[in-house]
Amino acid sequence: MGPEFQKTLAELSGLGSAVSKAIGIGLGRTVNRAATNVVQNYLTGQVLKTRSHALKEAVQGWMVSDTEGIVGVQPNSAVDKYAWLLGDEQHWIYPHKGMCLTIPVGEALTDAGVAKWPSVKEAEAALGVKLFRPRGMNVLGYIRGKSKLSKFRPLFVLVESVFVQGTGALADGILESIETPPNLIQDEVDKVLGNG
Repeated sequence: MGPEFQKTLAELSGLGSAVSKAIGIGLGRTVNRAATNVVQNYLTGQVLKTRSHALKEAVQGWMVSDTEGIVGVQPNSAVDKYAWLLGDEQHWIYPHKGMCLTIPVGEALTDAGVAKWPSVKEAEAALGVKLFRPRGMNVLGYIRGKSKLSKFRPLFVLVESVFVQGTGALADGILESIETPPNLIQDEVDKVLGNG
């Protein structure tokens, strides 16, 4: 609230604690509004296409003191591994084991774009087939049926690494909601001062 905040509250004497409480209420409403704006306007569509909605559900606004609020993802949440996508960080993703990442495509994805199987082995077990890589191609798949006319069905694209850029969605959504009226903190202070 700035270096003069406590001095200003002291000058208000009897109203100081009421104004401080009003500021806390307004700030709490502001961080909740900012979190809602991030989720509704920055975690949908082309900005950041969500699939499982877990990241959307993890974004919240909360108060850490009477005069300090945070918008983001709580520490130690289920989405810690990819909460960085809300910022502007850049990451290269490399395989932990083996030589290639296996990126699911086609039948290996649900309608929402989520991988049906967490690994090639689990895909093979579920389908009851052995996946293979055709000569000269960077894909894994299988052939359904034994006819010469049976088509190859790709399930995974093989890549050495993937570059992922964070979206900046958190900062953009917060700044937009703060710059857009109404000023929820001022509204609460005005109620205490009899101006609202």
